[in-house]
Amino acid sequence: MASDFIYESYKPKSLDLLLAVIAALLMPITAGYLFDTTGALIPMAIYYGLFAILIVRWRRGNLGYGINRDDLRGQFRSYLTPLFGMLFFFQTILVVISWFTLVRTGLLDPVGWILTLAIWAPINAFSEQLIWLYTFDSFAEYYKKGRKRSVMVIIGGALYIALIGMIHALFWGKFLLESNYIFLFTEAFFLIQLIIPIGYIFLYRRTGSMWPVGIIHVFLNLTGVLFSGYSILPYLLVFG
Repeated sequence: MASDFIYESYKPKSLDLLLAVIAALLMPITAGYLFDTTGALIPMAIYYGLFAILIVRWRRGNLGYGINRDDLRGQFRSYLTPLFGMLFFFQTILVVISWFTLVRTGLLDPVGWILTLAIWAPINAFSEQLIWLYTFDSFAEYYKKGRKRSVMVIIGGALYIALIGMIHALFWGKFLLESNYIFLFTEAFFLIQLIIPIGYIFLYRRTGSMWPVGIIHVFLNLTGVLFSGYSILPYLLVFG
């Protein structure tokens, strides 16, 4: 039986359940409201800085990005599992679909495009799954066996999907990359976008590391920005 590093190492408390609910249900609403009133910078600071980094680091004790300096190549080679390959394949399909569907803005803001590519794309890819997985794990691991565990896994899964859906619908969807509707391409994109986050749960548990999850995500972010010419800078501060 494959190892489950999270089952073996994470023991959430009642406070984690509360923080997970706040992250899943209240934080996306707050982020959307703050974007409408101030722009994206403050909501991103809350999303990345407070929830994804500070809270996860405090409650888990680490962020899952450990480095084995004595065998760095071996560490990353160990992530090349069949599950990683399957998820990366699905992500590649999304990249191909994006090539056809993304709205090209052109290089209207070359400096903003470069900064978005070099700063936002990796920060987003290597941080937001931290709070997603913390939300799921806090419920899934609250009980370690029996029917109560099964119920909490279901609740954790529902909150996991709610967080991902709400943060995209109420926040990211207001200003991130735009896509044209193309029959079957768009439907396939959203179906795969549902499959990949579910795969993240199993990938994280099998490897005990966030590196493979972040690597898969950053591939989509980098190619999306490259294809579109998108710059996030105009959206960071929007007062009035």
